[in-house]
This record gives sequence, structure tokens and C-alpha cells, in this order.
Amino acid sequence: MDAIADSPTRPWTPPTGVAAELLPAGVFWDAAIVPAYLGDRALARLGRESGAVIRDPYGHRLTWLVPPGTTAGWSIPETSWVQLLSVTQHVTVPPGWCTRSSFTHWVRGWDPHGLTDARLLYVVLDAVIRAEHGPRAHESGAGR
Repeated sequence: MDAIADSPTRPWTPPTGVAAELLPAGVFWDAAIVPAYLGDRALARLGRESGAVIRDPYGHRLTWLVPPGTTAGWSIPETSWVQLLSVTQHVTVPPGWCTRSSFTHWVRGWDPHGLTDARLLYVVLDAVIRAEHGPRAHESGAGR
């Protein structure tokens, strides 16, 4: 089956009400959730290449929306700082107008082309995690 042929016919838009909504991943987008201290560094490195990003100030994390199925090949260690959400999982999504708040809000607002390139996000997150935490155990020769 062709992924484009199977994609929804109508474009996705964020909620329009006054409150955030719990919406399913894996339909219009998947999500990559990162602790804010790493996410802020990744966001700075991505600059204008970043698509839509949601900040959860309570959970101290950033959520990137990426095309559905594009994180399937990510090599994420079990003790990862990155959580991937797809089919059967949900993301708290703020209204499209909510860009500044002490509640969940958009750091990078949504637009029709608002998804982040998952390959680029992976490379940047990998670099940020290595800079903050060093090489992964299997790369440093640990356990030999």
C-alpha cells in the first residue's frame, strides 16, 4: 500500500477551543517527546528547520510532531531520554492559538507543513544527547 494513498484526505489542524485536547498519534503525525533540558538544546540547533513543537511545562518536556511512521527505524537505547509515540498512544495538544502560557503550549506553532523531518530530528537529538551524556555504553567500550 502507498503511504500517500492511505493518508487522511483532510489536513489536520490543532484544537480551536480554549483547552488542550488528548489526541491520538499515528494518524496525522507521530510524536517524539524529549526532556526540556535536551529539547531546548535541540530546538536551538534545529532553528528554522524545526516544525511544530509543544512545550509541557508540568512534565518539563518538548514534543515534536513528525510524519506518521518516520521514527520506526530510530535506534533508541532502553535508558533513553526520548519517548516515541505512535498508533494507540495520545499526545496533549494545545489549541492552535496558544503560543505562550504556563500551561501546555506551542513553542513552534502549527502550519500545514508543520511536521519536523524525523531524520534531521534524530541526528540533532543524538548529537545533543551525546554532548550532554557522552557516548552510549556500547560505544565507549564499557562492559568489555
